[in-house]
Amino acid sequence: MSETPAVRRFRLHLTHHVFDGWVEPDGQAVAIEDAEHGLTASAPTLEDLVRGYGGGRIEWLPPA
Repeated sequence: MSETPAVRRFRLHLTHHVFDGWVEPDGQAVAIEDAEHGLTASAPTLEDLVRGYGGGRIEWLPPA
């Protein structure tokens, strides 16, 4: 039985929005823009994701 590495959860704080998201073990970052409609944004790295929003602050969340 092989275990998959855990994702790292974060909260992205922007000027007028806060998005929850996670970083995959390979570094890809995903932000949930609208959970009700399943809208997400992703980028190859967390730095790229934050840059795509024009900046912001990352708050790391405890493991689930």
